[in-house]
Amino acid sequence: MGLFNFINAARLIVDLVYGVSSKKLFRKQVLICCWPKLSILVRNYGVCYLERPAMIPRWKLKRELFRLYEQIGSVPLRIIEPVHRFFYNKNRWLKIKIHYGSQKQTLKYCLFLIYQPNIISKSIIETCDFMTKKGYSVVLIANGELLSKSLIAVLPNVWQILERPNIGYDFGGYRDGIHHLEQMGISPKYLILMNDSIWFPLWKDTQVVERLESSIHDLTGLFFHVPLRNEKMRQNGLSKLKRKRTEHIESYLTMVTQNLFTTDEFKRFWNSYKQSSSKEITIKRGEIGFSKVMALAGFSVGGLSQRKSFLEHIQNKSNYFLENTLKYAAYSDAKFEIERDALMENLAKPNWRVFALSHIQRVVERRRFNASFCWATEQIFETSFVKKNAGQLFKKNRLQILLAIDAGDMPADNLPAIMEIKALATKDKPSLK
Repeated sequence: MGLFNFINAARLIVDLVYGVSSKKLFRKQVLICCWPKLSILVRNYGVCYLERPAMIPRWKLKRELFRLYEQIGSVPLRIIEPVHRFFYNKNRWLKIKIHYGSQKQTLKYCLFLIYQPNIISKSIIETCDFMTKKGYSVVLIANGELLSKSLIAVLPNVWQILERPNIGYDFGGYRDGIHHLEQMGISPKYLILMNDSIWFPLWKDTQVVERLESSIHDLTGLFFHVPLRNEKMRQNGLSKLKRKRTEHIESYLTMVTQNLFTTDEFKRFWNSYKQSSSKEITIKRGEIGFSKVMALAGFSVGGLSQRKSFLEHIQNKSNYFLENTLKYAAYSDAKFEIERDALMENLAKPNWRVFALSHIQRVVERRRFNASFCWATEQIFETSFVKKNAGQLFKKNRLQILLAIDAGDMPADNLPAIMEIKALATKDKPSLK
């Protein structure tokens, strides 16, 4: 057996053993090794297609090369950044400009980190207006100086603006914002840490902020990332026997309770936080580190949505719900997209539900559920946000979101955000061909 045939056979065995067979929810697969092209004929739920020897997609190659570039670039930063941090911390309040907006001070605060080197986008102003109407004092933290037109446009919708040097990404800005509140003697009833990597909210009548406020957790995000390995370990009762990977809140929107804000552990984290202009380091120290440190200190950390909850909810949904889930699904893997097309063409077949659920489970074990199944995610969790991520899956995700909105199947009335999503989707289309 040639190397290519061996690899594909091994992949099939792994798929059958770990993908669906343990739950007996599998599609039929028949692999026939062909010569000389070594193509694989796959019979998949009544549909045949040729899977050529795998070539790495250009978008995936670019993504991995960029990750490698960032990792290599972070090495010299680890050497020179301690010096930069020393001088920044020594004189930082001389470098930070404070502007006072038109909105009144309240008991709840939102530190909204943005990077807007050009004229500020209308969706940013819409987000500030939304949070103000929810009773929050918005402190807009700008990484880099804002244009005078931007200041004039946004000041009526915020309490304060902090303009700071463009260093440290979002967690560098969060740190300065938290210290700014502490210097003013403010202890927020609720504190939201948010950045402009998302459009939020998509629907202005959403109750997502109220749900964050009523969360049982000390630290709550819109999305809680739990590595698949951890879920598998828990299913097998191995959570105490093997080392788990870090579970964390994704940093684009996080709710902090007053009980957590006033603790020594919270203060210690932000006082000792070492900001970095490396995205790789910021994710490790900030996004992952914040959740990790708070959890190890005994505080409850969670989110409004996560993969396990998604799969539990989807099991109880109707066939019509599953059909819409697949209708508005986004894929970065061609084989999954072909499977979806086959399922949509065979809605009346026996055991369709079993195959559909199997397909959904295997997709979310490989890809992000909220990006792959945007319609179902919004129906189940009502988190009302759209990621601006430049990844291939997110580009397709935004196209599907727009289709759902146009069809009236997804609530959305944030017109500036919708227009910006449409503009970006139009720009992204050529790269998806």
